[in-house]
Amino acid sequence: MRNLRRLGTLMMVFTMIFILSACNKNDDELVLITTEAVEKTTEVATTEEVTTETVKTTEELTDKEKNITYKDLYDANRGDILLAGGLSYGMNTTYYALGEESFTEYHFLGFDSQGIYSQVYENSDGYIEILDGANSYWYVMEEDELSILIYPEPLVAAAIIDSNHNSMMFDFSEGEDSTEIVQEVYKIDGKLKVETVYGDTAGVNYLMEYTLDDSWKVEEIFCYSMDGEKLAYSTVATADTYEVPSQVTNAMAMEQGYRTITIKYVDEETLDMMYYTPVDVPIKLSMVEYGAYSDEGCTQEWVELEVDENGVYKDVTIFMKKNTKEGE
Repeated sequence: MRNLRRLGTLMMVFTMIFILSACNKNDDELVLITTEAVEKTTEVATTEEVTTETVKTTEELTDKEKNITYKDLYDANRGDILLAGGLSYGMNTTYYALGEESFTEYHFLGFDSQGIYSQVYENSDGYIEILDGANSYWYVMEEDELSILIYPEPLVAAAIIDSNHNSMMFDFSEGEDSTEIVQEVYKIDGKLKVETVYGDTAGVNYLMEYTLDDSWKVEEIFCYSMDGEKLAYSTVATADTYEVPSQVTNAMAMEQGYRTITIKYVDEETLDMMYYTPVDVPIKLSMVEYGAYSDEGCTQEWVELEVDENGVYKDVTIFMKKNTKEGE
């Protein structure tokens, strides 16, 4: 089921992506012909029999609505558009397996209780990620243990922050350049409905159904298999704020001081990176194309240092080397 959740934050970046997490997440996440929302049953009685036919209610569309494209959807739901009015947004997603709820996620995009720009991810496993935008890393809460997640590969952290900001509704289908194609457009009770077909890189197709408001902002999304099985359902609404857990707030304040994480790239003309993290919080690295080492010769795999007797993690230099492909 994990492959149907938020399409892994890193994979999003390397294909340079953020539709709703509607079908994929966790690091380290169509044309529906009949749904309850878009069909109504009418009974026609005759003297001989009663027949039932399914009729999709429709309302008159403008030319612009008739010709809506997937890129139109994407552009109307970019992070900069959503946040332009100073509002914050929350997105709740429920995943289903064999008709039963199996997993839930919550995304927050906007401003925390202190008015600072924030990206947040939570799931029903108790996993939480909170962006520290000033330092380009994420605080991670897992089983009440706090750590810091760093993406040390060149430009990756910035790309993730940007893609999450600009694609809150569209990480499943890989954003603006998605292969998602609009199949049908109609209105129900004044709400614009857009049905699309999305195909992933593994050749699996999904049926997607979006409900939009008057400005084409997404309000809800259904995700179905091609056989009509409901796989995920998401709702999007403005959110008041996000209360950052006190454990994270205290760590962000760095009242105990900070340590310096120096990232050096071996055999590459790439500027070294510096991260400043609280001295009492361990770090984790997430990488795809690189290995992390504790020595410049890249013979010893890097592991986080042990905390000292004062509960402090020391400064550290981490050497990054691009993985060698087999046969090279």
